[in-house]
Amino acid sequence: MAIAVIQLAHTRDLPIKLCQLILFYPVTDTAEKSATYTIYKDGPYLTERTMDWMIGAFLPNEEDRRNALTSPLKYASGEELSRFPPTTIFLSGTDPLIGEGRAFGLRLQKAGVETAILMADGQIHDYVMLEPIRRTATAKAVVTLAALHLKRALGV
Repeated sequence: MAIAVIQLAHTRDLPIKLCQLILFYPVTDTAEKSATYTIYKDGPYLTERTMDWMIGAFLPNEEDRRNALTSPLKYASGEELSRFPPTTIFLSGTDPLIGEGRAFGLRLQKAGVETAILMADGQIHDYVMLEPIRRTATAKAVVTLAALHLKRALGV
């Protein structure tokens, strides 16, 4: 959703300046599946079947999955991506979304956006939010790093 909000702000010429984008294990392509969907089709935690259900629940019309707002990896133009703020993408090491998250980060980099792509090896999808694991060393370190990026961007 954060990616779509940025695109809508650009499209509507809203008078806002976004200074930093932080993405945790983002969905960036609802139209096609990356190879990591096959690798992690049975999880752990997030499965291909669950992702299929979620995408179908949020976007039941398959045509709605083929546009820049719902699949920015494939459909957002390089010009649009070049207008994005500096971006940090945190990926889970065992997640069907690794492929599309990495590919989106690389597209941002190619468009000239200051973009960091960071992989948390061994972590499952939602590792910074799930109660049983959000207090692990990796989850705490990632949240601290995200907060530091935001503080720096805001000049705090």
